[in-house]
Amino acid sequence: MRKTGAKKSRRHVLAAIGIVIISLFAGCAFHPHGESAERDRAMKAYAKTTPAALAPDASLEEILRYAYLTNAGLEARYWEWRAAIEQIPQDASMPTVPAISLESMFMDGSTSLSQTTLGLQNDPMTNIPWPGKVTAAGRRALELARAAGSRFDAAKLALRTNLLSSYYDYALLAESIRLEEANTSLLRGAADNADARIRAGAGSSLEALKARNDVDVALNNLEGSRSKVPGQLAALNAILGREPLAPLDLPKALPAARELPYSDAEILAFLADRNPELAALSHEAKAGEETVSLMRRQYIPDLGLTLSGDLAGTAKSIMAMLTAPFVRFDAIRASIAQARAELEASRSMRAQMERDLKASAILALYDLRNDDRQIALYEQSIIPRMDETVQITGTSYSNGRAGLMDILESRRMLVEARLMYAEMRIEREKLVVEIEELSAGAR
Repeated sequence: MRKTGAKKSRRHVLAAIGIVIISLFAGCAFHPHGESAERDRAMKAYAKTTPAALAPDASLEEILRYAYLTNAGLEARYWEWRAAIEQIPQDASMPTVPAISLESMFMDGSTSLSQTTLGLQNDPMTNIPWPGKVTAAGRRALELARAAGSRFDAAKLALRTNLLSSYYDYALLAESIRLEEANTSLLRGAADNADARIRAGAGSSLEALKARNDVDVALNNLEGSRSKVPGQLAALNAILGREPLAPLDLPKALPAARELPYSDAEILAFLADRNPELAALSHEAKAGEETVSLMRRQYIPDLGLTLSGDLAGTAKSIMAMLTAPFVRFDAIRASIAQARAELEASRSMRAQMERDLKASAILALYDLRNDDRQIALYEQSIIPRMDETVQITGTSYSNGRAGLMDILESRRMLVEARLMYAEMRIEREKLVVEIEELSAGAR
């Protein structure tokens, strides 16, 4: 009875060990906490669909939505993120697979069940690592996937900035064309008036020549601005993933001024907390911490197991093998030191980038305040006074108290002031977009 009980006990032990081996061989994955959340975030972040064709008179909001769905650079970043997520279960899984062997001995040309052995073991080329190594590798892969996700967020913000900047340039070009068209029309009227005065015997040939020359210069400037439209349109369409000359109407007015609803201090705080490039570097630093942890675990031996038995059930064997990491202590120490050095490099890179981004944000904020000051000056003082000067000069010219040169000069200065004002308005909006990109949420 005791022998029978001992045999059953041994069978139970062997069965338990076999179950453990099979579970290890099954390549089970030690999924890190947060993997599912990252997958859900990726699935909700981007939906690749074919949008309806963009109408030539599309609004800026429609243009932005179209760009998010068609820009190939943004899509590439998304698939890099998805690829990084799929690396997680690979790194978090046991690297070995089960190997099944069948060995039969032939005696006198025949064999039997007792001479046939069925074996189960790990892949001879890959030992079974300590589970802590696999979990550390999975956590590292998760942090790298999160970094890829943050870079997708950064790419989306950069796309918005690039698109708005290109659109604002398009709007500035449209405004310059409108101003030059109006200026050309006024100069033509002045030239016609000068010709009429000459025919009436009251004008000056010099003034008429000057007026016609100014008309030609204005026409040349106007055609020069119009010639830039295809290039600006092609740059905008490139961001939108459309054919270079796909139609898109020139904006009918300069974009409305937008205000930042936060203080400078709040914007800088947003930058430190929300900037996706900083977030990506933070996740890479955390991945570096997991790498250090993983390298430290190289001191732990890996395991090799073999379970075998003959088909007759009369003989069973278990063989275990441990690697000897002590022969590689110098290499392991070096790998730990290397991982620590790379971790410190990542931390330093993030710290420097935060300083650089804060400096860029402060510079942009000061430039924005300066543009606000200059825009107010032009709106409230310079342009109204120039408008009044043109009106007074025109009246004086009609009364014979001013020459044509005076009215042409006053109009030229007014056009230049309005162009300068338009450029400042566009530069201001670009600064607002830049600050929004840096702070990733100050909008």
